[in-house]
Amino acid sequence: MPLFEYQCGVCGLKFEELKGQKEESNTTPCLACKGDSVRLMSAFSPVVAGGTTNEPVDMTIGREANNRWQHYHDKQSKRHAGKEIKTFDMPKSPDGKYMPVMALGDKETVEGRKNYVGALQQHRKERVEKGLSQFKEAGEF
Repeated sequence: MPLFEYQCGVCGLKFEELKGQKEESNTTPCLACKGDSVRLMSAFSPVVAGGTTNEPVDMTIGREANNRWQHYHDKQSKRHAGKEIKTFDMPKSPDGKYMPVMALGDKETVEGRKNYVGALQQHRKERVEKGLSQFKEAGEF
C-alpha cells in the first residue's frame, strides 16, 4: 500500500495516510478537524546515481559499493608498492620460550624496571587500602 501525503484546507495540518492503489481519491478527511484535505505531491523519491530503471536498487547499490571497495584496495596497493613487511623477532630464552620485554636490556635497566613496577604495585595497593579509586582523585605516590 502506498503512503500519501495530505494537507488540510481548513486547519493546514499535514499528515500521511496509507491508501490502497485502487483508491483514486485525491481528498480525505483531516485527522484533526475532519475538514477536506488535498493529496500533495510526495517529496520522497528513491534515486540511485548511476542506476538504470529496470535494475533492482539493491543491485545498483551493491555494484557501487564494490566499485568503491576496489578503488580503496587499488589505492592501498599503490601506497604499499615496493615496501616490505618487516617482522619483529621477539627475544627467546635458551629453552625456546619468548621472553617478556621486562627482561630486555642490561642488568641496571632490568633492575630499574622491576623497581618501578614494584613501586607502582605498592602504590595501587595503598590507594585501595585508603579507599581511593585509581583515576578519580589525586593521591600521594
